[in-house]
Amino acid sequence: MKGTIYGVLGMLIVCSLRCGTSVEPFEIHRGTNISHWLSQSDRRGEARRAWFTESDVQLLDSLGFDHIRIPVDEEQLWTPDGEKEAEAFELLHAALDWCAEYGLSVIVDLHILRSHHFNEIERPLWQDSTAQDRFVQCWRDLSDELKDYPVSMLAYELFNEPVAEDADEWNRLYQRALGAVREQEPNRMVVVGSNRWQSVDTFSELEVPQDDPNIILSFHFIRPCP
Repeated sequence: MKGTIYGVLGMLIVCSLRCGTSVEPFEIHRGTNISHWLSQSDRRGEARRAWFTESDVQLLDSLGFDHIRIPVDEEQLWTPDGEKEAEAFELLHAALDWCAEYGLSVIVDLHILRSHHFNEIERPLWQDSTAQDRFVQCWRDLSDELKDYPVSMLAYELFNEPVAEDADEWNRLYQRALGAVREQEPNRMVVVGSNRWQSVDTFSELEVPQDDPNIILSFHFIRPCP
């Protein structure tokens, strides 16, 4: 498996709000995170291409996993001018195709923006309307690229561990991004996490659209247990 780091997705607690639809459901049970590939990594070219390959997907399938989560960063998939990085999108499509071949589902997670890193003190996303527009555009781009994959195989996670001072800031922004996805994909399952590192403590502050059954709610719980 080379040096790939797989963080077990036990930290991603989900509950589906799907109800009464003829669309084949997106179901996940045992998954793992594909870290430091298209996110949180300086690797490019052959080093990035070799970090995660079809053989890794084959191994994960043999180990009994039924899905993977692929974090992606803005700086990897888009230039500073907002143009798509063709090679990075090629790698993402390749991973999705491998997963389809081996029967694994996928969550594509927009992990880090140029305007927001969950562990940085400065997060311009919340004050800069241009940065907020850019976040929404990222999801228009991703939806346009990935819309043809089956809804039973692929879901989107709008953002990893948002850290806004006020939960309402996150509620307003994520609903804009969700709206961008829904322009083309009304049935796509979309993962939405709670504010401030997807904390269980802020889960009750997450506002959930009552008319959208295709949402998965997520919180992260990574504290040591007593």
